[in-house]
Amino acid sequence: MKKYLFLLPLFLLTQCGGEQKVTVEELIQKGSLTDLQNLKTSKQKTLNDLKLEIDKLDAAINVQNNNQKFLLGTDMLITPQEFKHYVAFQGTIDTDQNLVLYPELPGLLTDIYVQEGQRVKKGAVLARLSDGGMQDQLEQLRLQLALAKTTFERQQKLWDEKIGSEMQFLQAETTYKALKKSVSQMQDQVAKTKIIAPFDGIVDHIIADKGANMAPGATPIMRFVNLNQMHLAGEIPEKHLPNIQKGADAKVFVPVLGKEMEATVSLVGNYINPNNRSFRIEIDLNNPEAMLKPNMTAQVLLNDYTNPEALLVPIKNILKNQNGDSYVFVLKNIEGEKNTYKAIKTFVKLGSESDNKREILSGLKAGDRILQEGVRLVKDQQTVKISNS
Repeated sequence: MKKYLFLLPLFLLTQCGGEQKVTVEELIQKGSLTDLQNLKTSKQKTLNDLKLEIDKLDAAINVQNNNQKFLLGTDMLITPQEFKHYVAFQGTIDTDQNLVLYPELPGLLTDIYVQEGQRVKKGAVLARLSDGGMQDQLEQLRLQLALAKTTFERQQKLWDEKIGSEMQFLQAETTYKALKKSVSQMQDQVAKTKIIAPFDGIVDHIIADKGANMAPGATPIMRFVNLNQMHLAGEIPEKHLPNIQKGADAKVFVPVLGKEMEATVSLVGNYINPNNRSFRIEIDLNNPEAMLKPNMTAQVLLNDYTNPEALLVPIKNILKNQNGDSYVFVLKNIEGEKNTYKAIKTFVKLGSESDNKREILSGLKAGDRILQEGVRLVKDQQTVKISNS
């Protein structure tokens, strides 16, 4: 009855026939009792006719509902595929060949042979210090060494001929060997007045000025770097130690460059930092274009688990009950019905998660079909019509 009362105001405003030109409001104000009764009768007849039509529509809808009790959805075939899980962390890029060069001897910086940004080979002379007269001392020692060598050779010849005393021979030999060592030591000292490139690299920054007085190990001369081979260092929580091995795959992203690269773990530390319960790892990075710089930060995804035959299900298709148990709906084909299945609630054991997918450890097997679209509307044992099979 409420349905008809709802429709009544709508049809009381509808004209009865194309020839009526007087509205209900006008008729109420000006019409007679007979006119009002006639209009009411006409409207009541129209309302009764509509009621009959609505009843017919309700009956037809009920028939359709009885014939169509299944839910429309899509399915997914469970097939084994490789699954990799990654742990994320942040690291710092550096290079082992990043040195500030200091003098080994005191003296004045007399010469600088390179410029900032210049590439040089290992062993090239970068700068020179004053030798404080060591070169002259070296020449004197060389002269003394030449004389001592001649004296020793003559004494040895005489000793071989049984001429002269053994003491003279031993003194000549000792003097010769001592001067030989003195010359070698002085050569080493003179060599330290040269600042030599320790490896192939680039003069990044010349710190000292020509003519400056240099103190050994205290006054820096220049920074010398090689950016061809870099590495990324980071600290990983202790709990991941059993799953991270040398050679593990890694994805390195450098935000400031917008660059991503594939790499592998080159070092896994053997020490747990007691302050934060973490261990150190290193990842070697090739840098042929020298875009990576020391102290850049990078984001890393490190592979800590791989299953080559994993059964994966999208997270959105995994539901939980009130007890926190996870389940999916496995589709069982109804014999003789094309693309029609029973949705069976099936509890599963979950593994690792990556890329919005979850590894299924038990509860499913290869070849099973699960419900995708419509999974949140279906009930256990409900008939489902699959549109993409």
